[in-house]
Amino acid sequence: MATTPKTRPPAKRKPSAAGRASRDEPPLLEWISAAIGLACALVAIGFVGWDALLGERSPPAVEVRLMAVTPTPHGFVAEVEAINHGGSPAAQVAIEGVLSGEGEPETAQATLDYIPERSRAKGGLVFEHDPRAGRLVLRAKGFADVS
Repeated sequence: MATTPKTRPPAKRKPSAAGRASRDEPPLLEWISAAIGLACALVAIGFVGWDALLGERSPPAVEVRLMAVTPTPHGFVAEVEAINHGGSPAAQVAIEGVLSGEGEPETAQATLDYIPERSRAKGGLVFEHDPRAGRLVLRAKGFADVS
């Protein structure tokens, strides 16, 4: 009988210490992106904490501005923007527009649900006559406290 030589499987090579260290450590780009993410998170947390502790706590101060007038089949819509310059939010903001010109003054009202501090909200007032033809006075009449 013929004998066949036994073949051995190739020996497994152990990685060197330098090879293992380079595979286990994250790449430099990963460290840089993690540091940028940490810095952004700390800045955001710092701003929120600063505002919570030292932020302005003034009452709402609502300014109303006329943005546009659009004719419709049922009158004229005066699009308005209410800007809260104060340090507190306002809810149920009552907006009034008084149009004076020929004849009796015409009044329109709207209520804006919520205007956060240092923010804006939009709405509309409906008039029978064109607000561009007369004198339109806009104002915030009142609001509800949110806190």
